[in-house]
Amino acid sequence: MEALEADPSLSAVAEAIDRTLDRLEADPYDARLGTKAFQTPEFGGVCATPARRDDWYVLWQRGEAANQLVIILIHQLDLARDAERLD
Repeated sequence: MEALEADPSLSAVAEAIDRTLDRLEADPYDARLGTKAFQTPEFGGVCATPARRDDWYVLWQRGEAANQLVIILIHQLDLARDAERLD
């Protein structure tokens, strides 16, 4: 978040992520958030919640304590670029 907040060109992204984090804090399982759950070998159960329409996501999982979330990563996926590598 510090890198996003330090870059003025990404201020709208930082604001969207802040809103998403607030919504996750209120109810991380609200269906309106569009969260997708999946498994990874390294982290186990992970959830990805979209923060913006341009493929920014907050990846998180439940923490050890009740009502605790652990933010793993905030990242912009570039599926078009990744698809080109598969060709």
